[in-house]
Amino acid sequence: MADVKPTTKPLPGYWFSPNPDKAWAEKFLLTVIPFWFVYNMAMVQMGWLNTGTFWNIMQNVLMWIPYCVLLPWFLRRNSGIPWHQSYWFKFNLYMFWWVVIATYFHTEYFFEVLGLRYRFPEVTLYLDSALVGPDEATALAGYQKVPPSMYFNSVVFFTVYHVSAIIVMRRIRTLSEAWTSGAVRTLTWFAIVGLISLFWAWGETYFYFVIANNDFSNVWYEDLDAMLVTGSLFYALYFVVAFPNLYRMDEDSDGELWSIGRVFIEASFVGMITLLLIDLATHLMGGSL
Repeated sequence: MADVKPTTKPLPGYWFSPNPDKAWAEKFLLTVIPFWFVYNMAMVQMGWLNTGTFWNIMQNVLMWIPYCVLLPWFLRRNSGIPWHQSYWFKFNLYMFWWVVIATYFHTEYFFEVLGLRYRFPEVTLYLDSALVGPDEATALAGYQKVPPSMYFNSVVFFTVYHVSAIIVMRRIRTLSEAWTSGAVRTLTWFAIVGLISLFWAWGETYFYFVIANNDFSNVWYEDLDAMLVTGSLFYALYFVVAFPNLYRMDEDSDGELWSIGRVFIEASFVGMITLLLIDLATHLMGGSL
């Protein structure tokens, strides 16, 4: 049976989208958080990161495709909404294309500016920008090359950040709708976007590098303390663009629903604007932490 559109707008202070299709996807994607946490802890603790190219890619594909794509496709097969028009599919497509742009180009800034390092000794295939970032002749020796597995791994990481952020942002935004001052509502919106962007920029580094990955054998920052403080501000530039942009996708069931083409355009916009912001930030930071 197809989703029934609500006849009345939810009361202020609601968590999930008034679009039933999007609300279902948001609730489902919240379950990705414990799955993502357990799966990543298992990969780190069991040493699964130290595998050859094929299994390094496959273990990250398996973290994303079965749970985030195939499972919602199966659960929503009788929703009455074609799979390619469903929010869960468009969300995954947005995340994948956004991650491709960010991983291919932006990771080079993380190498050069923030001191990120990747070490996967059994991997022989890499994919990143030829011109942006460290010199290609010395990048591999300096642990500054991107294995293809990172493209799939990052989709799930970004899914966790974006879904949780949008839900909290909506809660604050809809609570403020009853306020009389439009200026206060606008400032509140900017504040919550900024704060939650900074939280996830800092949180990824803290939870993954401090809590879950203490040996620093595969992924690390040259100066972890600087990354947690200054680097988090740099990383937050990703999310101050992406969070409010993705918030708008299919937000109201009676509003404009994004086409596949628009999903690509919007994600590309986010990738380009973020590239500009982190490049400008690099000027301000003097090139590195």
